[in-house]
Amino acid sequence: MTQQEFNDLSKRYLEGKTTEEEENQLMEWYNAQPKQLTTNLSPTQKNGMEKRMWRNLYKQIRPTSTMMITRLAWFSGIAACLAMGFVWFFKINPSSESKQLSALTNREQVGIEVKNTTQLEQEVKLEDGTVIVLKQNSSILYDKTFNTAKREVYLKGEAFFKVKRNVTKPFLVHTGDLTTEVLGTSFRIKHHEKANTIEVAVTTGKVSVYAEKSNQKSERNGVILTPNQRVVFDVVSKNMVPGIVEKPIPIAANEAIPPQLVFKEASLEQVLEGLSKLYGIEFVIANPNAKDCHITADLNGLSMFTQLELICKSIDATYEKRGTVVFIYGDGC
Repeated sequence: MTQQEFNDLSKRYLEGKTTEEEENQLMEWYNAQPKQLTTNLSPTQKNGMEKRMWRNLYKQIRPTSTMMITRLAWFSGIAACLAMGFVWFFKINPSSESKQLSALTNREQVGIEVKNTTQLEQEVKLEDGTVIVLKQNSSILYDKTFNTAKREVYLKGEAFFKVKRNVTKPFLVHTGDLTTEVLGTSFRIKHHEKANTIEVAVTTGKVSVYAEKSNQKSERNGVILTPNQRVVFDVVSKNMVPGIVEKPIPIAANEAIPPQLVFKEASLEQVLEGLSKLYGIEFVIANPNAKDCHITADLNGLSMFTQLELICKSIDATYEKRGTVVFIYGDGC
């Protein structure tokens, strides 16, 4: 029975839609499973895992009859094998998935793999306090000695990382031939397998992204990313293209109260300074004559690129994203 077949059959069983033959098939599968799964999880982690599994189970299946409740009670016997509500934990020896990851990294990795086989994003908390949100069909692989001497994981698919800061142990994420290195920050990595690209986008902090291989030992093809910046790495050409994320979000302001984007007869230069302070992005006015164009507008509650469109329309200008910088073009007022 494949993983997907088990997921579908389990869900239909809990909904009371299976035939007698299918129920027998599910029971045969269950009886064939090891009585106990070997993991490196502590009792606290196991209890937490079980609670999350049941929480996700009740979210997706809300029992409305005695028969449903009975089926849920029976299903508690195979909670460790449940695939529809949580992720799977494996001790790799190594499995086919880890071999795929090893092929991507050119290293034979033996350790613990966490894979999300559900339809929802799933949260994984590592020993160092780092939180990883795995997308569907994505997985991470890390050594059983994680956080002892170093913090290093291997990603396949897409995940959002919120890394616990530790200046003595940088956190490394290997995705194919690309390495993302941080001390403590939040960012997203997505491997577009069809396009043969890997994208790293930063939410907070600073991230170093570089290619694993380089012809020069003392040099690496890499970039430093700050909030609202991203880089797209071409797996084939090894080319890196830095840019701005599709939907920039306000970064943590130094002041207790974030800057308000309400302007009355303010110069274009002042308006762009406000945006730069809010998003951490550099804006350049290509024509100095446009600096003194005056703008009256309330830009609160709008996305950054909508704000830019309104600003440019009001002074008959245009904007262009060039790498991690936004250029404003206009003849002036």
